Amino acid sequence: MGFYYFPYSGLVNAITSIFLGLFVLTRNPHSSTNRSFSYFAFSVGFWSCCYFVWQLSKSPEAALFWCRTLMVGAIFIPSTFFHFCVTLVNQQKKYFRVIIVWYLVSIVFLALDFTPLFVQDVRPRLIFAYWPTAGPSYAAFLAMFIALTIHAHVLLFKAYRNLSGYKRNQIKYVFLGTAIGFIGGSTNYPLWYNINILPIGNILVSLYVAAIAYAIIRHQLMDIGIIIKKTLVFTSLFIFSFGLFVAVTLLTQELIGGGRFLGLAISAIIIILAVRPLEDFLIKITDKFLFQKKYDYKQVLKSFIDEVIVVFDLDKIVSGTMELLDKTLHPTRGAMLLLDKDEGRYTYYGNSALEGHITLKNISVIPNYLRLKKDILSVEEENRKNLTKELQNEMDELDVRLAVPLMVTNELIGIVLLGKKKSDEYYAVEDLNILRDLARTDAVAINNARTHAKLLESQEKEQESEHMLSMAYMVTNLSHELRNPFQMIKSATDTTLDAIDVDAKKLPPDEETQKLLSYIAKKLKSVNETSDKGSKMLNSILDSMKIDKEKFTALDIRKIAGEAMQRARIDTVGTKIKLVNSVSGDFSKVMGDHITLEQVFFNLLTNAVQAMTRKNKGNRIEINAFDAGSNVRIELSDNGPGIPGTDVGRIFEPFYTTKDNLHGYASGASRGTGLGLMIVYQNVTSHDGTITVESEEGKGAKFIITLPKSPK
Repeated sequence: MGFYYFPYSGLVNAITSIFLGLFVLTRNPHSSTNRSFSYFAFSVGFWSCCYFVWQLSKSPEAALFWCRTLMVGAIFIPSTFFHFCVTLVNQQKKYFRVIIVWYLVSIVFLALDFTPLFVQDVRPRLIFAYWPTAGPSYAAFLAMFIALTIHAHVLLFKAYRNLSGYKRNQIKYVFLGTAIGFIGGSTNYPLWYNINILPIGNILVSLYVAAIAYAIIRHQLMDIGIIIKKTLVFTSLFIFSFGLFVAVTLLTQELIGGGRFLGLAISAIIIILAVRPLEDFLIKITDKFLFQKKYDYKQVLKSFIDEVIVVFDLDKIVSGTMELLDKTLHPTRGAMLLLDKDEGRYTYYGNSALEGHITLKNISVIPNYLRLKKDILSVEEENRKNLTKELQNEMDELDVRLAVPLMVTNELIGIVLLGKKKSDEYYAVEDLNILRDLARTDAVAINNARTHAKLLESQEKEQESEHMLSMAYMVTNLSHELRNPFQMIKSATDTTLDAIDVDAKKLPPDEETQKLLSYIAKKLKSVNETSDKGSKMLNSILDSMKIDKEKFTALDIRKIAGEAMQRARIDTVGTKIKLVNSVSGDFSKVMGDHITLEQVFFNLLTNAVQAMTRKNKGNRIEINAFDAGSNVRIELSDNGPGIPGTDVGRIFEPFYTTKDNLHGYASGASRGTGLGLMIVYQNVTSHDGTITVESEEGKGAKFIITLPKSPK
């Protein structure tokens, strides 16, 4: 075992340490962390390389020389490790003098190294032909070694407890890896003092390399990435080949004989057959657990542009973007917020892994930062020091790492929020580049989709306006045509009634004659009332066509709603229906005509009361108002019977009514004409507002009116 295991454990340690140290140093030679780590790695590598040669020495003189030579590396291991740990936890200034002192102490031990005071001689120990004996000064070196190693790990542990994020993970793996490595390497020292313990833990020195390589890949330690993958694969292959070689050779000698050459031949055949499949397996494993699947961002961007730039469906653009980001960057969460100018905020759009409907005010710190910088906002650890506390807190509350601006010229039309990566990696330069390119494409596509939607909406409104205008002209013409007949009917009935009153006194007072005259008078009065009602209806239609915007004034919504409710309360007498005015007294005013808007509220209240009374369902009607940017949103809601789905889309059409006309006619009650809500609609639109309805049968109805605010 000694012939194979111990020298080659040193060789494995040497190759992995030197290789990793070179990569770290060449990656960023200007970084103090990278330089201090490379000093430590080279010290371990030098000690391990000489360890390998010493184990193969054939004479006491050669063994003594290589023992003293390997101690050159060992002497500087504790001081370089302490230097690296101090730099890693960013306490160079505090421990600068301490580092200098320990380097000077190491130089003193170096001066003693090639004398019997440090390494006295080499002697047979257990299975080793030549093992060094400690000189008088060696105990002091061990004391320094133990003290510095413990002190360095205490610094790492304190930093681990006080830090968070990827810096905490970096220190965790450095702490664990180097602790195991030092424990394994320390098994070499008992034999120096004739304590019969084999240094079987020597191979564990390589674990510090594996742990630090893992921290480099997964947690951006020393800013090194994909290049370490080849090191891990190569090291794993080497260890496998070496272990297989030793195991097969030993088993061959012990079990079937045949000498060393037979074992070498069998080992070589097995290694040749297994090395390629093993390499493929190791590459897949490192890709799966340490690296995300890399992608050609240019190809991804081209595909995205081809598919999305010609799409005018906002839902497809947003969902396509989030799916693309999920496939390429693998964030734990993500959402897109789009600017709502009326609301004055960025609102959540579509589905995402973020809980709740997120909104950001237009004046909050994240949008302000993005408008100013016009670039990606990152709060990953290295970037946090350049950000304000308010910015960090707002990002932390959303639990996201990146905020990507969607800019069209100088306008921020949207924000893409991304959480951390599922792999715990951090967003690299390539990731930020693809996000910038995708954001530019996305912004154009979203802007085009919104413009297209507005054009369609304008066309629909234009068609609707034309339809309503033509209906209004028709109604106006009919009103003018019908006004004269109504007046003629009223005049004729009034004249006839007067004649009946005169003639009734002249005719014989027999019972049959009086009954006939009374019946005729009753019917004529009914005709007269109907004529008056029709005439008033026509006048209200004509009046709704004559709104003059130049006479608009600033109006108090609460006051208008209160006046309308006062009029409508007459219809609630004898019922349990309550009319509630929830508009605050200091609410923003709107521009409009007082009488017209009061009539709008009154008509809606009357309709609601009639529906609740007729169906005997509901007991509350409420008017409330909300700020909506440059507009005011007014909601008139009730808990009545609601509006059937077949009627919701048609209630503003002329002559369409949901009331039971036959019942109204038979009972003599006022029946619907289908013009009330049309007039309401026309009055609201003439104020540059909108009116919509939300309702579900059996669950009440809500009329939503938006009106422009009055200029301050």
